[in-house]
Amino acid sequence: MEPVIKDGKLYFVNHLYYKINAYRAGDIVIFRQKDKVWISRIVALENQEIKISDHAILIDEAVYSDNIQRSWQDWRYGKYGVDNITKVPLEHVYVLSDNLSAHHDDSRIFGPISYHNILGKVW
Repeated sequence: MEPVIKDGKLYFVNHLYYKINAYRAGDIVIFRQKDKVWISRIVALENQEIKISDHAILIDEAVYSDNIQRSWQDWRYGKYGVDNITKVPLEHVYVLSDNLSAHHDDSRIFGPISYHNILGKVW
């Protein structure tokens, strides 16, 4: 998640935030997947379609822009949303690392993340 989230820095996680608030694109969340805890940014919500191709993130066929300076080096990794459309199921979100060259920590690998696996919002 660099450059936004830096190694060695402390961050707060609000475990109750999504009990009273809706999930939103741009939120940074921690989630449990494959017996590990990961951190990524929500880019697509339930019922939306996402496709990532050549320096563009498309949500429902519109270019997604969040002003994050992502590293696109070696980004073509994983199968969910990479050069094909992935529809986000109900009660799921699609998360994407700010550092796309990190090949192990987002929905390109895991697929959409269930609300039940989200542990909280990072502050």
